[in-house]
Amino acid sequence: MKIFIGESSYIIRKGIIQLLSQFKEVDIIKEFSTSDELEKALLESSPNILIINTAFNHEDIETAISESEHQPVILHLFNTQLPHDSTKTHLSVFENKATLTEKIENAIYISNENENINDSEELSPREKLVLKHVALGQTNKEIAEKLFISTHTVISHRKNITRKLNIKTVSGLTVYAILNKIIGIDDIN
Repeated sequence: MKIFIGESSYIIRKGIIQLLSQFKEVDIIKEFSTSDELEKALLESSPNILIINTAFNHEDIETAISESEHQPVILHLFNTQLPHDSTKTHLSVFENKATLTEKIENAIYISNENENINDSEELSPREKLVLKHVALGQTNKEIAEKLFISTHTVISHRKNITRKLNIKTVSGLTVYAILNKIIGIDDIN
């Protein structure tokens, strides 16, 4: 399992690396002290888990993630205390070892589950919904607006659909959608 850490503080990065070293599933840990370094690395390869400080420039990093083949589990690192009802994807530099370990274990579990799902060649319900809109001739922006998701997420779904079906053209995807009753022939304008 590959983990990227985006954190400007040297001592916090080393503490996270020390904590991650106790997990036998983790075999590659890469650390980045700036948003630019992390963005460049994300464009080159995809981690299973990304631990990123909330102070980093997330817009550029989200773009880099959306262009990658696999979507990592993202753990957001805060330099402040967290409320008691915060999610398991939020880490704080003030949390104790047991809490941090539990949250990282959860991220590893989710990452493994995502890998199992991604290994399946069957389209997910969300991918079928995106495929329906693609087959109807809608643009990524139109699909994003209709499904209330970002265009980057639409692009990621389209990449997964293309990879799973090994169909690279919109016309080919439309034929697939008709044959598999995702859309009807009457739905096409």
